[in-house]
Amino acid sequence: MRILLFGEFSGLHRNLKEGLLELGHEVVIASGLDGYKMIRGDINLDKTSTGILGKIESHLKPFFALNKLQGYDVIQTVNPFYPNAKLFPKQFFYSILRKHNSSFFMLAAGSDAFYWRYGPERLRYSPFKDFLKYDVKSDNYYMQHKSAYSYNRKIADLSDGVIPVMYDYEVCYEGCEKRLNTIPLPVNVDKIEYRENVVGNKLVVFHGLSRYGLKGTRHVEAAYEELASRYPRDLELIIDGQLPLDEYLELMRRTNVVIDQVNSYSLGMNGVYALAMGKAVIGGAEPEGLKSLGVDSSSVMNATPDKQSIIRRVEELLENRHRIADIGADGRNFVEANHSHIKVAGKYVETWKSIE
Repeated sequence: MRILLFGEFSGLHRNLKEGLLELGHEVVIASGLDGYKMIRGDINLDKTSTGILGKIESHLKPFFALNKLQGYDVIQTVNPFYPNAKLFPKQFFYSILRKHNSSFFMLAAGSDAFYWRYGPERLRYSPFKDFLKYDVKSDNYYMQHKSAYSYNRKIADLSDGVIPVMYDYEVCYEGCEKRLNTIPLPVNVDKIEYRENVVGNKLVVFHGLSRYGLKGTRHVEAAYEELASRYPRDLELIIDGQLPLDEYLELMRRTNVVIDQVNSYSLGMNGVYALAMGKAVIGGAEPEGLKSLGVDSSSVMNATPDKQSIIRRVEELLENRHRIADIGADGRNFVEANHSHIKVAGKYVETWKSIE
């Protein structure tokens, strides 16, 4: 099949492409650089100018690329609000893509209007309040508006199917007739080197800094403050990030424990990368999230958005330092079994073909 992957979130489409290529498909990614992560696609939609020229470019570049975005068996967008340019005529643009490609699918991955409308009532805990307070520093967000929800629904209806990548998004599309089965996040396990997780004089605990409110970083900071005073000789506590993805993964390699997003029922790409490396991972592993992936258990230590939950998990690992290498090996095995780019790519192909 000829496949166009439109947009990028933390290497999701890049890893999926690599799996699809190994299965013999022809794949093109059209995307920007995903902010500071610097993830390059095949068709570059990122603006090269700043200021008013940059805004004009971000609106025109996808249209200039239209001749390269047609004639595919499958087109899949990473999010209905991509490209994230305020005045970009997204509905018109997606209607063109739908018309000139055989099938069109939409991922439920990342914030969209369905997530903002239904997440607060369907999830026991969520990132919305902290995102408003710390990330956008406002009492409201455009995804909460009726116009955003109306648009989001139109693109879902336009699609041949909506594919959630984790439970948090799956539950927000409950009742949407276009919702399909959840497919796990893909990681190219051949490119992520596994190393035995050896603990030195101190247990190195790392939390990646990206969106402070969305990921629950304030809870990690509060936990770190208490842990640092209790275990100054036993722990090295790091919060760092907002780096190009390859540099960020290199930083992660020197750690023993990775704390992923704590406002979520499931792991994000960051957590899956960490598991693949052999790290002990603290983050989203609620029963609903695991069930959504079709598994009963994982090596991930579930944490909720409060400092005591995080402290307990780090203390458990301190008490079981002798088991951390085994925990890391279990995590790698889990990724190979459930997130392998080839296995996940096969699930996408199955799903796309089932709608034909």
